Amino acid sequence: MRHYETIFVVNPELSEEENAQVIEKFTGILTGGGAEILKTDLWGRRRLAYTVKKFNKGFYVFLEYGAPAAAVSELERNFKIDEKIIRFLTVKKGDVFDVEALAEAEALAKAKAEARAAALAARRAQSDDDDEDDEDDDFDGQRDYDDEEERA
Repeated sequence: MRHYETIFVVNPELSEEENAQVIEKFTGILTGGGAEILKTDLWGRRRLAYTVKKFNKGFYVFLEYGAPAAAVSELERNFKIDEKIIRFLTVKKGDVFDVEALAEAEALAKAKAEARAAALAARRAQSDDDDEDDEDDDFDGQRDYDDEEERA
């Protein structure tokens, strides 16, 4: 199995139930072909960069999965047939699909993002503390320049 990502755009005039049916149909095609779906993200209705089949908006869906090449070919064949699909794009991410390794990499990326967010929050808190400690202002809001000269 290989690692793939597919983004497809569904007709924006469909109801939520019809969107759910379309997504279920295509995930079913993948799983029926022996694929393992790792992630399904519904990005929602968004404006298209340019008009496609007389549509200015579309409902975006992102799939990340591991599948044999035959399953991907069948999925794309069905995308071409179905009138509810405006556009689609499939990208091969890698030749090997290892769910455990991907889960570890995702957990590591999440931990790094949380650490970055915590460091940023700490820096912001430190910056806020520095602003509060700066009480060299007179009652009229002007700085006391004599104090700054003494510090230099």
